[in-house]
Amino acid sequence: MKIGLLLPTMYPWELDEGALAVAEAANCDSVWTVDHFLSLFHPEIWAERVEDRPFADPDAHFDPFVVSAALGRTTRLALGVGVTDSARRRAPDVARTALSLQSLCEGGFNLGIGCGEAQNLLPFGYDFSRPVARCEEFLRELRSLLDEGRMPDGGVGRLGLPLETAAGKPRVWVAAHGPRMLRLTGEYGDGWLPSWGLDPDEYGRRRLEVARHASEAGRPAPMSGLLAITMIGESRQRIRELYKVEPLAKLTTLAASAERWRAHGLEHPDGPTSRGMPDVITHNLSADALRELAPKIPHELLEEGRFCGSVEELVEQFAAFARQGLEYLVIANVTGSVGGRKQAETHASDFPELVKRLAEL
Repeated sequence: MKIGLLLPTMYPWELDEGALAVAEAANCDSVWTVDHFLSLFHPEIWAERVEDRPFADPDAHFDPFVVSAALGRTTRLALGVGVTDSARRRAPDVARTALSLQSLCEGGFNLGIGCGEAQNLLPFGYDFSRPVARCEEFLRELRSLLDEGRMPDGGVGRLGLPLETAAGKPRVWVAAHGPRMLRLTGEYGDGWLPSWGLDPDEYGRRRLEVARHASEAGRPAPMSGLLAITMIGESRQRIRELYKVEPLAKLTTLAASAERWRAHGLEHPDGPTSRGMPDVITHNLSADALRELAPKIPHELLEEGRFCGSVEELVEQFAAFARQGLEYLVIANVTGSVGGRKQAETHASDFPELVKRLAEL
């Protein structure tokens, strides 16, 4: 299994340089950036949790492509964005960026594409209507530009940049969960990069669906990836205890759908039809209501969206996905988001061991 590390992609810059050094020391295959404007955390609540945290502002996000360009000149690891969306920029602009970064980064560039999230679009005036249809048109143009250097309409629109370097071509990863996006992954993607709320069996079923669509389109099956929020600790039980002490940290479950919240006996603060991460704009919610809600959130709901445990427990959890075809794991290491700096420092040496064990799967 190949392993990537998701970078903070946040101010201050030293955190991103430090994360790259961690990835290199652990023999990761790649590092990936995040493309957000707003965080899932309400800024008022973050201010109450900021002691002993590295980020003073949850919305201090760097531009992911600028970070990739800056770091890509300093490392042999592949760079990537996990993921940008098809709403803010059209395919020709993103294709030019991807080809530029493929030339700048010795290890090449992984371009993750998704439909987008309301929190990164609506507050800034971007259109979030027909996201899947927009993404389909985006991917059709992107594929033509990266493969042929030209727009698919047969006109004069072209890119003169090299389409391939010593590291190969830019690799397109599609963040797909629903049926239409799974189809688009098979038809246009080099890789599949889902994230939230999949158990191993469902992961395997959707992987086969992607492969079927690729076969019907006459394309090889995309590589099967997973972007996994991961917390290393003494044990799953110990991490559970840390969340009891810091219940506000459980508000990351806002990324789960209203359906999943109802399954645990709660109503989603974003409403009964919320899809979670695609829809929620945490900054629009009442900070007081979130404070009151946080202690009531069951840990089981939290674990549906992240992987928690010791190295041994995490290897066991990811091995179940490997048996269902997982080939490329991108880890968002959030160790220390509860327990603070002490927790992060205590388990810093566990990350290289985790990468080593996972690479053997």
